[in-house]
Amino acid sequence: MREIVYIFGHKNPDTDSTCSAIAYANLKNQIDSSHEYVPVLLGEPNKETQFVLKQVDHEVPKVVHHLKPHVTDLEINQVGFVKEATSIKSTLETIVTQVGRSIPVVGVHEHLIGVVSISDILPLYMSMEGQNFLKDTGTPYSNLISELSLEVFYGKKPTGNVTGRIILFDDIQEEEEFCKKDILFCDVKTYISGKTEGIEVGLLVLANIVDKEALQIDVKETRSILITDKSLCALLKIINQTAPIKSVVKKDNLEYFSTYETIEDVKRNMLTSKFRRFPVVDENGFIKGMISKGDLFETRQKKAILVDHNEKGQSIDGIEDIHLMEVIDHHRVADIQTMGPLYFRVEPVGCTSTIVAKIYEEKQVKIDKKMAKIMLSAILSDTLLFKSPTSTEVDEGMANKLAKIAGVDIQMYGMQLIHAGADLEGLTAMEILTTDLKRFTFGDNRVIIAQTNTSDFDGFFKVYDEVLQAMRNMSDDQEVDLVVLLVTDVVMGGTELIAVGPAKWIVEQAFKVQSTENSIFLPNVFSRKKQVVPNLMKAAKL
Repeated sequence: MREIVYIFGHKNPDTDSTCSAIAYANLKNQIDSSHEYVPVLLGEPNKETQFVLKQVDHEVPKVVHHLKPHVTDLEINQVGFVKEATSIKSTLETIVTQVGRSIPVVGVHEHLIGVVSISDILPLYMSMEGQNFLKDTGTPYSNLISELSLEVFYGKKPTGNVTGRIILFDDIQEEEEFCKKDILFCDVKTYISGKTEGIEVGLLVLANIVDKEALQIDVKETRSILITDKSLCALLKIINQTAPIKSVVKKDNLEYFSTYETIEDVKRNMLTSKFRRFPVVDENGFIKGMISKGDLFETRQKKAILVDHNEKGQSIDGIEDIHLMEVIDHHRVADIQTMGPLYFRVEPVGCTSTIVAKIYEEKQVKIDKKMAKIMLSAILSDTLLFKSPTSTEVDEGMANKLAKIAGVDIQMYGMQLIHAGADLEGLTAMEILTTDLKRFTFGDNRVIIAQTNTSDFDGFFKVYDEVLQAMRNMSDDQEVDLVVLLVTDVVMGGTELIAVGPAKWIVEQAFKVQSTENSIFLPNVFSRKKQVVPNLMKAAKL
């Protein structure tokens, strides 16, 4: 089974981060057969991205919120298991072949129901006396037959559980009474001599059978007869070990873990447990193995590739616990740190998908129509149809190549794409605010900068007050110093910048906003990365 490598963009994914993840996963799966590359999202896709995926009939990648190690990332020790009806003898034989002194117990449908250990079985051993032991423990006849290597020689094979006494011929007392539920054990010579005649039991077990073909059965015989080549002494040593373990199986307060649980949760629970070993089950309750506290030191880190970001605050929760293999991005180099070297590719272009498409060419992998349209969509979205100052000749040249493969008109398709993402109708204030949200740190200030595109400024200003209040709530609830929203309209040719928070002075310094105002229209401003973030960073340092 190939190891999975997850590829994802930033939180609140936009079209570029989503399409880049999809296209790069497609490329990696073609050039590397040692891993399985899976695109995922860190949040729900926006309207524009949904439009793109519908255009190419591509499924929406799974949304994940963290890639913390799970139980499945441990080296789970494969173990055998027993059922409640399994004999003491078979259970002990199974336990001694396993690591540790305990073993899982499953029910009729092989779902985990308990655990049994050698120490649990010892008390049962201490009480293995008396003619009624097998009856009292509900021992199945099947245990008796299999463990004692018995064979049906005459009459019917007994079924169900033992309901009578176990009687040894040599222990029979004078004038002892018998019933049809009782089982009589004797040597074959005793039977041949006729000494068992008239003993009214339901089942007769004959030991020391050397030649069963020579054994003659009395025509008046009414008892079922089972035979074995084992000696009577050998049978006596293990007869009570045919009893089932069900009476000593620990079911109450059973401690076990599921494969989908995080190692973090497992560690917390193990620390407060008196046990050393724990069963592991899958989502359906089937046994996968057992783990111990020592196994937690052998956790495999999940592997990942970042696209369209390299800043910790914009990435997945717990990124420090992930093995990062690559970063493909077009933003400033930020604060992602790794334990070892990795492939780190950052280029000053307007879109990550431009870089991904270049890698296709470098690896000489053919770009099909579907992938061409996916990457073209990302380029048109991120460069705002090449109107953004982040757009480069490299982006435009690659877009033309991809448009030719995809068989679309750039201007016509680009406007469809922008209008699909610019429709704010039906969105709540919080949905508008979180359409494309990124987090930054400017000095000591925690900053959120969100951006949304629209072709209907009038419609936006109808919900302006609600959006402003949502921004204030976000600043308070998340203890953020500055929340900025960029509402960009390609048709109008600029961006409405709205700001709230204790550090609003940064925006006032950077864009000459009046302290009494919350917003300003910035003509010819389209890029958060190139036209807004640098100015805010510079102002924060003043």
